Amino acid sequence: MALLRQFYTNFTSGELSPLLTSRLDSDAYKNGLKTLRNFRIRAQGGVTRRPGLRYLQDLSDIPYQTEPYIYDEDEAYILLFSNGQLDIVDVSNPTALLTPVTSCPWATAQIGELKVAQSGDTMIVVHPDFAMQKVTRTSASTFTVTDFVFDSNDGFIHQPYYKFAPAAVTIQPQNANLNPQTFTASAATFSVDWEGEEVEFTDDAGTIHHVVFTTYLSDTTFTGSFDTAPSNTNASANWKEQVFSSRHGYARTVMFHDQRLIFGGSKDLPNHLFFSKVGEFFNFDVGDGFDDESIQIQIAENQVSTIKSLESFRNLVVFTSEQELYCPTSENRPLTPSTIAVKRQTSFGSGTVSPVEFDGAIAFLTKTKGTIREFIFSDISQAYNSDALTLLSQHLIDLPKAIIAQRESSDQSEGYMYVINDDGTIAVFTSIRKEKLQGWCLYSTTGEFKNLVNVNRNVYAIVERTIDGSTETTLELFDNSYHLDGALKLTSVTATTDWTIAHLPNTQVSVKSGNYSLGSYTTDANGDITVSDAVTEIEVGLNYTPTLTTLPPEFQLQDGLSFGQKRRIVRAVIDLNETLDVKTKGTKILIRRVTSNFANAPDPVTGRKEVYLLGWSNDGTVTITQDEPLPIGINGLMLEVEV
Repeated sequence: MALLRQFYTNFTSGELSPLLTSRLDSDAYKNGLKTLRNFRIRAQGGVTRRPGLRYLQDLSDIPYQTEPYIYDEDEAYILLFSNGQLDIVDVSNPTALLTPVTSCPWATAQIGELKVAQSGDTMIVVHPDFAMQKVTRTSASTFTVTDFVFDSNDGFIHQPYYKFAPAAVTIQPQNANLNPQTFTASAATFSVDWEGEEVEFTDDAGTIHHVVFTTYLSDTTFTGSFDTAPSNTNASANWKEQVFSSRHGYARTVMFHDQRLIFGGSKDLPNHLFFSKVGEFFNFDVGDGFDDESIQIQIAENQVSTIKSLESFRNLVVFTSEQELYCPTSENRPLTPSTIAVKRQTSFGSGTVSPVEFDGAIAFLTKTKGTIREFIFSDISQAYNSDALTLLSQHLIDLPKAIIAQRESSDQSEGYMYVINDDGTIAVFTSIRKEKLQGWCLYSTTGEFKNLVNVNRNVYAIVERTIDGSTETTLELFDNSYHLDGALKLTSVTATTDWTIAHLPNTQVSVKSGNYSLGSYTTDANGDITVSDAVTEIEVGLNYTPTLTTLPPEFQLQDGLSFGQKRRIVRAVIDLNETLDVKTKGTKILIRRVTSNFANAPDPVTGRKEVYLLGWSNDGTVTITQDEPLPIGINGLMLEVEV
């Protein structure tokens, strides 16, 4: 029997798909794992227990869409969109809601499909089924929601116009003055829902006028008024309707880019882009086509593709139902009516999930919801590519509902991308492109993750759990100083055994105090518990189990590969970092030495610990986990294997 050693220097490839169990030739296999759950990958290659969830407040048990609203570093909010309502959380006091805004136009069926864009104290909210909305912060604690209103300072509304009727259809005014009059179409065109809409009418002298239609008379006649008198009463085929209306639908997506507000698509014009004037976000007047005037363009490809999302990146990026495109610009030449172009790059297509910028690329979910790809510029091909990010860990992706990204912060040097799965888990992606580090792991909790939102590099979660027989929805914060979920840290002036965690009644909870685990307890109907030791501070909440399982170690033997042969893990040497509790194959590794002073709290261990194991198997995997909600970090692992 050969005695061989396998050293895992890092775990940067994360949890690999079961489809890769025979890819011994790949670097991913060498640095990958069979299972990586509730650990997070560190920039240096090791893993550590994922952050716990600090309980903030209870929410209503209804569907939400969460969006960040960041005025500046000191004034930031979480916006909670729900049926007909907008709730606001000031992150400087996240345990309470501000006064909600009611009578909002969005309904439950549209929650999760809203698109937003923010500039300064104004956020634009769009959906093709209702008029564009403007969310405005009017004070540090109050917000308003109003209809988006196009600029009309000079007497007519500067909104986008388009001729939906056949090109040959004309409109003829009754007289050449400003009085209310009858307008007649050359073919059946009108309906009662034209009332209140505006038409852009160009007379045969080339002068543009605007007509407000007031009263429907028939499918060919309407009463309305000019804003300026036409040169004559001749019929004109040069007329356009307003793009956004209850008849034709409203904007599908929105983005601020290069000092312009951009609406992408509508219900009846799904592949059109509408740019505001430069620096005038409410003015969409095309004027004479000068560089600063509105841009209105159709994406003219082989098939009509519905615009799904816009992203302001190194260029304006357009994600449609069938393609990924961008609007090229140069450093010295911004987008103008004369230079605008939309170039197709790849053809995977997107759905309603909004893309996010992460690690120098834009990550987007394909329309089938099966793959997450990154839209990134290639210097070699001088074009954008859409490479799959989930190829090696496809099994962790389950009909994602949302994607958010988190950059490094004061207490972590890594950035993470979080993908909320339909089953309530979170697939977490780590990437440091320059170091060629990319890997996935999976987060789970008691209950289900429903929403995530990143505000000033802090990730907040809406979690749904069954507590004391009832469904409870809570707002919680991923906190690197916590080791439990739905948790609170409580203090007492004097040491005590009696504590209360009111939001977890009749629930089994875990308790830790400093570097000690005090065990598990069941709260009563008021959330009261009595712990075994009197202490002055505790963290109490729901435990979760981090799990790491290695892939089968394989070796080149004299008679061939070890693949398929029985093997036994004789010894495991675990390189620990700041660890207080660790277990492998059911064996708890002793952290404290017999020479330690047990009168003092244990110190986290950084160093190598070995454990001897028993049992033969076909794969020879090793699982590392822990029972107690205490710190654990693993830099590497050496396995001594008998084959």
